[in-house]
Amino acid sequence: MKRSKAGIVFVIIGLVLVLIAPVWKWGVVPTVVKLPDAIDQTLIYEGVLTLNVDPTSMSPLPPDMAVKIPLTITRVDLSDKAKGTNKVAVVKETAVAKGPGNKDFLSYTKYYALDRKTGKNVAGKNSDQNRTDYSLMLGFFVKNDGSYAVWDDDVGQAGKLEYITTEKMDGFTYKNVEVKEWKFVGSPEKTKEPPLGMPSKITGAQIKAVLNNTSLPFNDTDMYPIDYLKATTSTIRVDTKTGSIFDIVDYKDEYFVDATALGMGKLKLAQIQYHQTPENIKQNLDVAAKSYMLLNSVEIYLPLIMLILGLIALVIGLALIIVKKSS
Repeated sequence: MKRSKAGIVFVIIGLVLVLIAPVWKWGVVPTVVKLPDAIDQTLIYEGVLTLNVDPTSMSPLPPDMAVKIPLTITRVDLSDKAKGTNKVAVVKETAVAKGPGNKDFLSYTKYYALDRKTGKNVAGKNSDQNRTDYSLMLGFFVKNDGSYAVWDDDVGQAGKLEYITTEKMDGFTYKNVEVKEWKFVGSPEKTKEPPLGMPSKITGAQIKAVLNNTSLPFNDTDMYPIDYLKATTSTIRVDTKTGSIFDIVDYKDEYFVDATALGMGKLKLAQIQYHQTPENIKQNLDVAAKSYMLLNSVEIYLPLIMLILGLIALVIGLALIIVKKSS
């Protein structure tokens, strides 16, 4: 009788563990894995800013005289623990673009508020803008679907990412790390603020110069607002486990003046294009891969152990019951 009762107990324990294993992997893991206050990432880009107009006069430049300014951009994302909560992680981002002679060309500071479970932007909560969808990461355990969209501060909306491929990459320390590549191709959208230090208004005389048409019905000395458009094309890589955007393969912003009301279409003002440096890519892939052991233990090893122990308990329990019946 004792063996039979023990067998039933083992069977029950085994069934419970076998049933819990998939529930843990697909139900519990997404709720227990959270974004920590440990983000400390430096990203380094190299690129070129091309100006198609004189930024002071707004006069168009001949194609062969477009101004090309080489840039080195350093971006730092750092957790701001004091501003975060149990549910929201706040990340301070600072960026500086240096031009020739190592002179500061552009700089900014931003604050992102991210849901600790999903990695998505959260409105308010000490962020500097009410962003939606994703920004610094695509969340944990990235899928190959069309549910990812990245927010653009300049146009105030998010653009859908297109999944390209999954591959393996090496860092300096960690090898064969699984990563996913995504692409975004956006149509020109109106910017919230003038880009690259451009003016918000220009004189009628400048409009005539930009459009190369002196007969337009604008008073030379009056000021007129400008609608700027921005089109972004980018290819990025994220690591599959943490969803960290560790590699900007290529990023291009094109800026236009919207002159469609005047029958002139979109006039290109400038373009900035950059990519991440090879060494920095490996460094940031290593940073992401450090979290793999912990994430694997939660997502893979723990439910696998539950399943194995559950099957062992079932076998022991059934064996005890069979032995008891045959005795």
